[in-house]
This record gives sequence, structure tokens and C-alpha cells, in this order.
Amino acid sequence: MNETKARAAGADEDTAIDERIASLMNKIQEEAVPERLLELARQLQEALNARKR
Repeated sequence: MNETKARAAGADEDTAIDERIASLMNKIQEEAVPERLLELARQLQEALNARKR
């Protein structure tokens, strides 16, 4: 049962990361201000790095 819970928790974490990446990508596509775009790119990189963990 613990393995099942661990897999479910991992899947939930993956889903949350995917949603965060999608949200950041949408914000990046809508952004016109370079400073804000750079900050969103940094956040996207952090989210992508989290996915690798």
C-alpha cells in the first residue's frame, strides 16, 4: 500500500509541475515587457529543474 501511495504522490507532484510549466509558458507567451519576461523564464527554468528531480 505504501508503494501505491508513493506512486500517487509522485504522479500528483508531476502533475503540479506540469501545470506550473504550462502556466508559466502561457504567461511568457502573453508578456511584452522584457524584465518580466526574464523573470518568467527564470521561473520556468526552476520548474523544469524540479521536473528532473
